[in-house]
Amino acid sequence: MKIENLEDLQDKIDKDLAWRKKELTSIKSDVQMSNTKERSEQSRAIRAGITLLYAHWEGAIKNISEYYLIYVSSLKLKYSELKNNFLAIAIKSSLDEFEETNKATVHNKLIEYIYSKKDEESRIPCKNIIKTKSNLNSKILDEIMALIGVDSSEYMLKNAIIDQRLLGNRNKIAHGERIEQLEGISNIDDYLELHNIIVSLINEFGEDIKKYAIEEKYKA
Repeated sequence: MKIENLEDLQDKIDKDLAWRKKELTSIKSDVQMSNTKERSEQSRAIRAGITLLYAHWEGAIKNISEYYLIYVSSLKLKYSELKNNFLAIAIKSSLDEFEETNKATVHNKLIEYIYSKKDEESRIPCKNIIKTKSNLNSKILDEIMALIGVDSSEYMLKNAIIDQRLLGNRNKIAHGERIEQLEGISNIDDYLELHNIIVSLINEFGEDIKKYAIEEKYKA
Protein backbone atom coordinates (compact mmCIF):
# COMPACT_ATOMS: atom_id res chain seq x y z
CA MET A 1 0.00 0.00 0.00
CA LYS A 2 1.18 3.51 -0.84
CA ILE A 3 0.11 6.76 0.81
CA GLU A 4 2.30 9.41 -0.73
CA ASN A 5 0.64 12.67 0.31
CA LEU A 6 -1.76 14.22 2.79
CA GLU A 7 -4.72 13.92 0.42
CA ASP A 8 -4.11 10.18 0.05
CA LEU A 9 -4.05 9.78 3.83
CA GLN A 10 -7.26 11.74 4.32
CA ASP A 11 -8.95 9.76 1.55
CA LYS A 12 -7.89 6.42 3.06
CA ILE A 13 -9.17 7.42 6.48
CA ASP A 14 -12.46 8.80 5.13
CA LYS A 15 -13.14 5.67 3.07
CA ASP A 16 -12.32 3.38 5.97
CA LEU A 17 -14.68 5.29 8.25
CA ALA A 18 -17.43 5.65 5.65
CA TRP A 19 -18.17 1.95 5.20
CA ARG A 20 -17.90 1.35 8.92
CA LYS A 21 -20.38 4.14 9.65
CA LYS A 22 -22.78 2.71 7.08
CA GLU A 23 -22.69 -0.77 8.61
CA LEU A 24 -22.79 0.55 12.16
CA THR A 25 -25.86 2.62 11.29
CA SER A 26 -27.56 -0.54 10.01
CA ILE A 27 -26.58 -2.42 13.16
CA LYS A 28 -28.00 0.37 15.32
CA SER A 29 -31.21 0.29 13.32
CA ASP A 30 -31.51 -3.49 13.77
CA VAL A 31 -31.20 -3.12 17.52
CA GLN A 32 -33.74 -0.28 17.63
CA MET A 33 -36.22 -2.26 15.51
CA SER A 34 -35.96 -5.24 17.86
CA ASN A 35 -37.77 -3.10 20.45
CA THR A 36 -41.10 -4.29 19.03
CA LYS A 37 -40.12 -7.95 19.25
CA GLU A 38 -39.84 -10.53 22.01
CA ARG A 39 -37.17 -10.22 24.70
CA SER A 40 -35.16 -13.05 23.14
CA GLU A 41 -35.03 -11.19 19.81
CA GLN A 42 -33.90 -8.02 21.55
CA SER A 43 -31.19 -9.93 23.37
CA ARG A 44 -29.93 -11.49 20.16
CA ALA A 45 -29.85 -8.12 18.38
CA ILE A 46 -27.94 -6.48 21.25
CA ARG A 47 -25.39 -9.28 21.49
CA ALA A 48 -24.85 -9.21 17.72
CA GLY A 49 -24.57 -5.42 17.89
CA ILE A 50 -21.86 -5.49 20.56
CA THR A 51 -19.87 -8.10 18.62
CA LEU A 52 -19.87 -6.05 15.42
CA LEU A 53 -19.34 -2.78 17.28
CA TYR A 54 -16.16 -4.20 18.78
CA ALA A 55 -15.05 -5.54 15.39
CA HIS A 56 -15.32 -2.07 13.85
CA TRP A 57 -13.59 -0.49 16.85
CA GLU A 58 -10.59 -2.77 16.50
CA GLY A 59 -10.53 -2.60 12.71
CA ALA A 60 -10.69 1.20 12.57
CA ILE A 61 -7.94 1.75 15.13
CA LYS A 62 -5.66 -0.78 13.48
CA ASN A 63 -6.18 0.40 9.90
CA ILE A 64 -6.01 4.14 10.57
CA SER A 65 -2.89 3.77 12.73
CA GLU A 66 -1.22 1.82 9.93
CA TYR A 67 -2.23 4.43 7.35
CA TYR A 68 -0.55 7.09 9.49
CA LEU A 69 2.65 5.08 9.77
CA ILE A 70 2.71 4.52 6.00
CA TYR A 71 2.19 8.23 5.41
CA VAL A 72 4.97 9.34 7.78
CA SER A 73 7.27 6.69 6.31
CA SER A 74 6.59 8.00 2.78
CA LEU A 75 7.84 11.48 3.74
CA LYS A 76 11.43 10.16 3.94
CA LEU A 77 12.38 12.61 6.66
CA LYS A 78 15.52 12.14 8.71
CA TYR A 79 15.05 10.46 12.06
CA SER A 80 16.29 13.66 13.70
CA GLU A 81 13.32 15.47 12.14
CA LEU A 82 10.80 13.00 13.57
CA LYS A 83 9.55 12.23 17.06
CA ASN A 84 11.56 9.57 18.84
CA ASN A 85 8.76 6.99 18.61
CA PHE A 86 9.43 6.53 14.89
CA LEU A 87 13.11 5.78 15.50
CA ALA A 88 12.05 3.37 18.24
CA ILE A 89 9.93 1.47 15.69
CA ALA A 90 12.86 1.27 13.29
CA ILE A 91 15.30 -0.10 15.87
CA LYS A 92 12.87 -2.34 17.76
CA SER A 93 14.98 -5.48 17.33
CA SER A 94 17.98 -3.71 18.88
CA LEU A 95 15.82 -2.44 21.74
CA ASP A 96 14.59 -5.98 22.40
CA GLU A 97 18.18 -7.18 22.64
CA PHE A 98 18.92 -4.28 25.00
CA GLU A 99 16.14 -5.40 27.34
CA GLU A 100 17.31 -9.00 27.40
CA THR A 101 20.91 -8.44 28.41
CA ASN A 102 22.93 -6.77 31.12
CA LYS A 103 26.05 -6.59 28.96
CA ALA A 104 27.57 -3.12 28.87
CA THR A 105 28.93 -3.81 25.40
CA VAL A 106 25.41 -4.28 24.03
CA HIS A 107 24.18 -1.18 25.85
CA ASN A 108 27.04 0.92 24.49
CA LYS A 109 26.51 -0.32 20.94
CA LEU A 110 22.82 0.53 21.12
CA ILE A 111 23.51 4.11 22.22
CA GLU A 112 26.09 4.50 19.46
CA TYR A 113 23.63 3.01 16.98
CA ILE A 114 20.89 5.45 18.00
CA TYR A 115 23.18 8.46 17.59
CA SER A 116 24.37 7.20 14.21
CA LYS A 117 20.81 6.81 12.94
CA LYS A 118 19.73 10.36 13.75
CA ASP A 119 20.89 11.91 10.48
CA GLU A 120 19.77 9.01 8.29
CA GLU A 121 16.71 9.13 6.08
CA SER A 122 13.98 7.32 7.99
CA ARG A 123 12.88 3.86 6.96
CA ILE A 124 9.93 3.13 9.17
CA PRO A 125 8.55 -0.42 8.99
CA CYS A 126 4.77 -0.45 8.70
CA LYS A 127 3.69 -4.04 8.11
CA ASN A 128 2.55 -5.96 11.20
CA ILE A 129 3.61 -3.12 13.49
CA ILE A 130 0.13 -2.24 14.78
CA LYS A 131 -0.99 -5.20 16.87
CA THR A 132 -4.33 -5.24 18.65
CA LYS A 133 -3.98 -8.89 19.71
CA SER A 134 -7.71 -9.27 18.93
CA ASN A 135 -8.18 -7.74 22.36
CA LEU A 136 -8.12 -3.95 21.96
CA ASN A 137 -8.46 -2.77 25.54
CA SER A 138 -7.44 0.65 26.85
CA LYS A 139 -3.88 -0.46 27.68
CA ILE A 140 -3.25 -1.79 24.18
CA LEU A 141 -4.83 1.35 22.72
CA ASP A 142 -2.50 3.46 24.86
CA GLU A 143 0.51 1.48 23.59
CA ILE A 144 -0.59 1.81 19.95
CA MET A 145 -0.99 5.56 20.31
CA ALA A 146 2.41 5.85 22.00
CA LEU A 147 3.86 3.80 19.16
CA ILE A 148 2.59 6.26 16.53
CA GLY A 149 3.23 9.33 18.71
CA VAL A 150 -0.38 10.44 19.31
CA ASP A 151 -1.70 11.68 22.66
CA SER A 152 -4.08 9.18 24.26
CA SER A 153 -5.16 11.11 27.36
CA GLU A 154 -8.70 11.87 26.12
CA TYR A 155 -9.28 8.22 25.19
CA MET A 156 -8.11 6.99 28.58
CA LEU A 157 -11.04 8.86 30.15
CA LYS A 158 -13.23 6.19 28.55
CA ASN A 159 -11.09 3.21 29.61
CA ALA A 160 -13.82 1.59 31.74
CA ILE A 161 -16.27 1.77 28.84
CA ILE A 162 -13.71 0.32 26.41
CA ASP A 163 -12.52 -2.42 28.76
CA GLN A 164 -15.73 -3.53 30.42
CA ARG A 165 -18.77 -2.53 28.41
CA LEU A 166 -17.26 -3.09 24.96
CA LEU A 167 -14.39 -5.58 25.10
CA GLY A 168 -15.46 -7.35 28.29
CA ASN A 169 -18.97 -7.88 26.98
CA ARG A 170 -17.70 -8.94 23.55
CA ASN A 171 -15.64 -11.62 25.28
CA LYS A 172 -18.61 -12.77 27.37
CA ILE A 173 -20.74 -13.02 24.23
CA ALA A 174 -17.97 -15.00 22.49
CA HIS A 175 -18.11 -17.45 25.41
CA GLY A 176 -21.86 -17.87 25.09
CA GLU A 177 -23.01 -15.66 27.96
CA ARG A 178 -26.59 -14.40 28.08
CA ILE A 179 -27.48 -10.71 28.19
CA GLU A 180 -28.09 -11.00 31.94
CA GLN A 181 -24.36 -11.57 32.44
CA LEU A 182 -23.25 -8.50 30.48
CA GLU A 183 -21.67 -5.48 32.18
CA GLY A 184 -23.81 -2.33 32.03
CA ILE A 185 -25.93 -3.61 29.12
CA SER A 186 -29.38 -4.86 30.06
CA ASN A 187 -31.61 -3.21 27.46
CA ILE A 188 -31.69 -1.44 24.11
CA ASP A 189 -31.06 2.01 25.59
CA ASP A 190 -27.88 0.72 27.26
CA TYR A 191 -26.66 -0.63 23.94
CA LEU A 192 -27.48 2.60 22.08
CA GLU A 193 -25.49 4.60 24.64
CA LEU A 194 -22.47 2.31 24.19
CA HIS A 195 -22.88 2.39 20.42
CA ASN A 196 -22.86 6.20 20.31
CA ILE A 197 -19.79 6.44 22.57
CA ILE A 198 -17.72 3.95 20.56
CA VAL A 199 -18.72 5.41 17.19
CA SER A 200 -17.76 8.84 18.54
CA LEU A 201 -14.35 7.49 19.63
CA ILE A 202 -13.77 5.92 16.21
CA ASN A 203 -14.61 9.21 14.49
CA GLU A 204 -12.46 11.14 16.94
CA PHE A 205 -9.50 8.85 16.28
CA GLY A 206 -9.77 9.38 12.53
CA GLU A 207 -9.97 13.15 12.97
CA ASP A 208 -7.04 13.17 15.41
CA ILE A 209 -4.82 11.30 12.95
CA LYS A 210 -5.74 13.70 10.15
CA LYS A 211 -5.02 16.64 12.46
CA TYR A 212 -1.63 15.24 13.44
CA ALA A 213 -0.75 14.87 9.76
CA ILE A 214 -2.02 18.32 8.76
CA GLU A 215 -0.25 20.05 11.64
CA GLU A 216 2.90 17.89 11.15
CA LYS A 217 2.82 16.74 14.75
CA TYR A 218 4.98 13.77 13.75
CA LYS A 219 7.94 16.11 13.64
CA ALA A 220 10.41 16.49 16.51
